[in-house]
Amino acid sequence: MEPSELRRGMSGFGLTTFQGTAIDTFQVEILGVLKGSLGPRMDMILARLSGGPLAHTGLVRGMSGSPVYIDGRLIGAISYGWYFSKDPIGGITPIAQMLDVATREHSTQYGKVLELDEETTGRLGGEGVSTLAPLGMPIAVAGFSPRGRQVLRDVLDAPGIQLLDSPAGQVLHDQEVPIAPGASLAVQLIRGDYSAAAIGTLTWVGDGRFVGFGHPLFLLGATNLPATGAYIHQVIPIQTASFKLGTPTGAMGAVRQDRLPAIAGTLGEVPDMLPVRVALRAAGDHDFRCEVLRHPELSASLVRLVLFNSLETTEKLFGDATLRMRSRIALADGRAIEREQVYSSGIALLSAVVDAVQPVGVLLNNPFAGLALDSLHFELEISETLAQARIAGLRLSPPDPKAGQRIALQATLQPYRAAPVTEHLVLELPAYLEPGPFVVRVGSGVASTSWEAARQPDAFVPRNASDLLALLERTGAANELVVELFRAAPSFTVNGRELPGLPPSALAVLSADRSAGHLGPVQGEVVLRHTLTTDYVLFGEQSLDMTLRKP
Repeated sequence: MEPSELRRGMSGFGLTTFQGTAIDTFQVEILGVLKGSLGPRMDMILARLSGGPLAHTGLVRGMSGSPVYIDGRLIGAISYGWYFSKDPIGGITPIAQMLDVATREHSTQYGKVLELDEETTGRLGGEGVSTLAPLGMPIAVAGFSPRGRQVLRDVLDAPGIQLLDSPAGQVLHDQEVPIAPGASLAVQLIRGDYSAAAIGTLTWVGDGRFVGFGHPLFLLGATNLPATGAYIHQVIPIQTASFKLGTPTGAMGAVRQDRLPAIAGTLGEVPDMLPVRVALRAAGDHDFRCEVLRHPELSASLVRLVLFNSLETTEKLFGDATLRMRSRIALADGRAIEREQVYSSGIALLSAVVDAVQPVGVLLNNPFAGLALDSLHFELEISETLAQARIAGLRLSPPDPKAGQRIALQATLQPYRAAPVTEHLVLELPAYLEPGPFVVRVGSGVASTSWEAARQPDAFVPRNASDLLALLERTGAANELVVELFRAAPSFTVNGRELPGLPPSALAVLSADRSAGHLGPVQGEVVLRHTLTTDYVLFGEQSLDMTLRKP
């Protein structure tokens, strides 16, 4: 039934689940139609509800999507309400707008999460208690610490998100939920040792498709998220906004669209999720396994949350610590990215969480084909002591050597609250080096990578999938002491590959090239590099000018 056919005083009924999996009935009285309430030619039906617990609870978060019928005809779904409302009066999204979402073609292109900072939100206008707003989504969670919940709330960043403990834990696989209008509908975000699922209501089912919620989840547009049923343990009455306390049940299909009027999807085939394993080796061994939804904007943040929560609940987040992180990002085609890094500071664990997940975000949003993720594995070894040192000095002997000669280097390390340590290195200068000025510099593996990025930036621009994988593995270890012999000599990269030692004629030709995209400048040349693994996470750099004499 179209909104134009409705008149004030018409009565009907709605369907939802107040407890368990049974579909309950409530009464509906039409109060009018709010023209253009959701946008141009997008009306909202205003109605008063009664029956069940509604007189005591008012509108309930989790009722979003509850279908409403007048004269036996479907008019839409309960979806909007007012904060602090004394009576169960709310908005119904017209069914025609919702069915338009269900008939959209499936797309392999994902939408992006809308992020509004404080300044932008202020310009757009705030939301107050007098604003008709989406009922909001109860998110049933299990396994998260209080701080982990705050991180999850920030990640999801959607209106009306309410994180609630799931009384039964992760998933109730043995509960059968009807796939029918009024039954509970959940969208699985994380499952396993950690669990999070958004709970609402099914509005319409037909031809292998379904529609629910009556408002967006995250307004992602085209998407592919696991849809399940839900078991409702209890409706909790709260003055601001009552809610359904529930737990997700078995899988039922996939959410393919997340639009302003509704979410919609298909029954049957369920999208796979991204497996994540976190192994902690500290005072005791801990192993956490879960799966997170696959989405270019959300997956990396949810993986970061899993790492964050695993560390907080078994170890700590702040204070002196040294952490060794090994990560393996397996791709669907059998390739893998393996990284290892050491962190030591008062925020070592937080630094490791951010750094370890950064390649995941890059891969999820990369421009190249064939880099689908298969699984993630993180292994962390933690000790509650600092193992860091500042590179405090560098000495060279002899100070002005000749080509082909051996030189001795002494690098002084100043560990935290300990006596200085001297590292001795012997380098053999290549006999082919031309006399002239050079620079000897020493730093950590991380610093060395930064030097290279500044020296030949074009080599750090991936041109294909293999380049990208190589760059993601090129981290430079923080506990490596790297010594480089550097000279200022202009050169070029061609398609990312350095061409050192070019004769003046070749340099002139390349300098005159007026094409773009395959040539890149190189600022200087590294003629010698030596790496030594230390017992410390290093910071600071030292350098010496050196003049190479004629033999």
